[in-house]
Amino acid sequence: MAKKKTSLVIEESLWQDVKIHCIKQKIEISEYLEELIRKDLKKN
Repeated sequence: MAKKKTSLVIEESLWQDVKIHCIKQKIEISEYLEELIRKDLKKN
């Protein structure tokens, strides 16, 4: 599937938290965000 590069504006402390979380989980932030978005869209 094709990927689209984009930018986000996010609270700095939240960004730091998600970076640490992803490092611990050994996943890229983009993978993490895609998974969250997919889960959220399936709920709706």
